[in-house]
Amino acid sequence: MNTKKASLAQEKRAAMLHGGSVNSGSGNQPWRKNDVRTPDTSWELKTTTKKQYTLKSSELIQAEKYALLDGREMRFGVEMEGRNWVVLSEEDYLVLTEKARDGSEAPG
Repeated sequence: MNTKKASLAQEKRAAMLHGGSVNSGSGNQPWRKNDVRTPDTSWELKTTTKKQYTLKSSELIQAEKYALLDGREMRFGVEMEGRNWVVLSEEDYLVLTEKARDGSEAPG
């Protein structure tokens, strides 16, 4: 599967898994810039057919900015070698672990 097809499949999968929708043309709109949007989160997704992905702080900061402008928490997903990884800020991680300890429902 080429990278473009893999990327579209990743977006569809994430939208379905997290109860959201794919932001069509997310790279060419002035709003809803990240790839997938749920009621609580905004997902920026990357996929690679290689064994590594170089994560840049500028990508995380930009994804976080777009999520905050949309009133959502940022999630950054990377698919490598058939596995999916989620990157989030330590602050968001601490909120999620606190909610899990309290028995609260974790957001998508």
